[in-house]
Amino acid sequence: MLVRDFMTARPVYVSPDTSIKHAIQLMLDHNVSGLPVIGDDDHVVGMLTESDLLSRSVFNAGRQSPPDNPDNAFFENYIRTHGTTVSDCMTREVISVSPQQSLADVAALARTHGIKRLPVLQSGKLVGIISRRDILRAITADRDAVANGDLALRLAVSTRLRSELGLAPDQLAVEVRDSVVEVSGPAPSPALKRAIQVVAESVAGVAGICFRPGC
Repeated sequence: MLVRDFMTARPVYVSPDTSIKHAIQLMLDHNVSGLPVIGDDDHVVGMLTESDLLSRSVFNAGRQSPPDNPDNAFFENYIRTHGTTVSDCMTREVISVSPQQSLADVAALARTHGIKRLPVLQSGKLVGIISRRDILRAITADRDAVANGDLALRLAVSTRLRSELGLAPDQLAVEVRDSVVEVSGPAPSPALKRAIQVVAESVAGVAGICFRPGC
């Protein structure tokens, strides 16, 4: 599954000089947790996220006194927590993906960097947004479209067992009767039995699974 198949095309975005208040209202209106920031050259220059906004001083109690010898780091942090435009508090190091990347790549990046939404870039230009919710939507859609009939179901299940669990036909016998998968062979361990169930249940059209003897 590729990013291009599940991304949100033509996403809402803001410019660096958009006011924080307007950006927040856009996020609320469109029910999104972040917005890409597009510069004058139509390239992505940052991301404005919920975390960026929650780090602002307006959401934090108390006011810190300046150090005796304030440096540039202090001034930059002050701008980030008190600024009024998107450019003041956006995240500038943007992690992006291309439309041709797999959803597995997106999931790994989201998990590693703790982010919810990634801009999708083509030739440096924004063409979409892919989010954790899009990945979850893809999971629910990931069911094989198989032909009707027990023979087609048997082929689909056997193929999945071989490709995903490494179980060859001579290790496990699979039959399908009235859309119910019947598995026979050496008694599987509890973990293997559950893995076989997961594979079979992921094939569209399967009505159930049983293990012989015991069906």
